Amino acid sequence: MKKYISFFMMIVLIFTIVFTSTGCRPEDVPPAEDPEPGEPIVEGPQVPWGEVPAIEDMIIDSAAWEEEYPLIYQSFLLTARMGDNTVEDSTLGGLHPTDYLEKYPNIKILYEGFGFAKEYYAARGHYYSMEDVINTARPKPGANCLACKTGDYERLFVEHGEDLFLMDFYKTAQEVDHPISCYNCHRNEPEGEIQVTGPHLAVGLTHLEEEPPAGTLACAQCHVEYYFDTETGAVTLPWHNGTGIDEIESYFDEINFADWTHPRTGTPLIKVQHPEFEMYTGSVHDRLGLSCADCHMPTMTEDGEEYVSHWAKSPLKTAEESCGECHRDSEAIITQTEDIQREIDAMQVEVSDLIVQLIEEFADALERRVIDDDEVIDRVRSLHRASQYRWDFVMVENSTGFHNASKARQALERAKEQAEEALDILAEYQ
Repeated sequence: MKKYISFFMMIVLIFTIVFTSTGCRPEDVPPAEDPEPGEPIVEGPQVPWGEVPAIEDMIIDSAAWEEEYPLIYQSFLLTARMGDNTVEDSTLGGLHPTDYLEKYPNIKILYEGFGFAKEYYAARGHYYSMEDVINTARPKPGANCLACKTGDYERLFVEHGEDLFLMDFYKTAQEVDHPISCYNCHRNEPEGEIQVTGPHLAVGLTHLEEEPPAGTLACAQCHVEYYFDTETGAVTLPWHNGTGIDEIESYFDEINFADWTHPRTGTPLIKVQHPEFEMYTGSVHDRLGLSCADCHMPTMTEDGEEYVSHWAKSPLKTAEESCGECHRDSEAIITQTEDIQREIDAMQVEVSDLIVQLIEEFADALERRVIDDDEVIDRVRSLHRASQYRWDFVMVENSTGFHNASKARQALERAKEQAEEALDILAEYQ
């Protein structure tokens, strides 16, 4: 852990020094000659940093590119619309919010003692990233919660350095003028390569053997599992042992990390966030070399002009363009996708039923004090933690299993086995 913090401090130093009025450029770590464009700045995978502009030169407002890229800009604005193409409103969850607490009532028990048990709406488009994070009733530990919500984040990071992470969320949000914007992935160079502006991803990539495609890097700045470092508050990607479900779990176990403790069972639990990158890694599409952008941001044609859509939505909304390059029958792909999603959703509900049963029976046994063996209690808690972690990994991943159906199935099957093992132990104390 100390090794990671030391490395992160070097990353902070890189970003907070502004060399000239035209911008700053990361140096080698450890210090060496300035790298040529495209060269790695650390030993390991190449990170396409690009140049960090001086604060006064940062073009953060997406509207600045409207005249030069009108079709792309208009497609970006579609993230402000509902599925029926009506303009959203500014209330949390929008005009027709999906309340997961109503749709999946089990999570009130599974997340008991944590913010998601109080309020949990389906995410809206990038256009509303700032409005929704400000308006949610879930507590925010600091300005680190802004890392994936605004194009202003790198500006804030350059201004405040590591202190940013634990600054007051609401006060810092007053300094923010934009939601997710072009700057997050392009800085001031929309025609250039994808640029990593999230310091957490820059650090996380050093743990990977291979660099993901550019169209995946852009999305992996936010659509990943993460946690807040307990000392610095830094957004941290738990990839030290790998990006697999088991590898991430082993890392959390090694550092004895938990997001919260369940109030009735005393189990230290992990709250998985939105691990689209981790779930997609190793999938059929990933092995074929396709990036997230290939499917979620397809090339579109309007009035004879081609452009890359920045709607960043479900590929099923543009199945012909998103899937048609490889699949002749786009309607069949929609049916296949929805079949997989129904299967995985039904599996996760079944597993959540088991974990709720486990929580209820375990809490009852603890209250009645019928288990007097600490090793048994620790074993049940370990199974509860492991089972709920795997269920959560699938539940909160936004493709409902389609990104990697086999990985989703395996995770839920293992979660079921672990919950059943715990229930078998508890049955001896009924």
